[in-house]
Amino acid sequence: MRDKTPTLGNSNCTRMLCDLLDQKHDKGAAMLSLVERYVNHFASRYCNLSFHERQDIRQEVAISLICSGNKVRDNCPNSWVYTVVRNQCISYVRKHATQLAVFKHSDNPEAEANLSGSAPSLTEPADITVIQRIDCLEKIFNSIEAQETGKADIALYTQYAFGLSYVEISKRSMRTVDAIGRRISVLKSRLKNLMNECC
Repeated sequence: MRDKTPTLGNSNCTRMLCDLLDQKHDKGAAMLSLVERYVNHFASRYCNLSFHERQDIRQEVAISLICSGNKVRDNCPNSWVYTVVRNQCISYVRKHATQLAVFKHSDNPEAEANLSGSAPSLTEPADITVIQRIDCLEKIFNSIEAQETGKADIALYTQYAFGLSYVEISKRSMRTVDAIGRRISVLKSRLKNLMNECC
């Protein structure tokens, strides 16, 4: 019979999610702290978001977790939480960049009136660069997640990106330190290749 016992990391994540959903024990404080770490990690690595923007994203993620958390409340992997955060960050950046394009004004009202019927476009190189980086990132994550071991790989690499040692990751994932080192090395190579292919 197949063992359905979650890994140590999944067990902690499941407990934190249940505390949030049921408003028990710490009432979800640990889960919200994890969300904050993931948002800060994503924002510092891939795009520059202000404190207030990060706060908006954290609130949206909390709502998403409460609305859809019952689907995974019996076995909530950290990778699922990170995916929710990542998707919300991507959505926020895209929406924000579009709003910037819509609210950019011309000094010539007549020229602006003539353009009012056309779709807004990104005119600032910085806006275009952010969207390109986010699109690239989404393609890379989707490509990895589509693989048979994709979700587990994302979970491993996320822990590595947060600065956990191979020993710490080994304890959380119930795999040997050597296996973790080899897998992360493979993932680094794959990320480089995917960046060249997708971007």
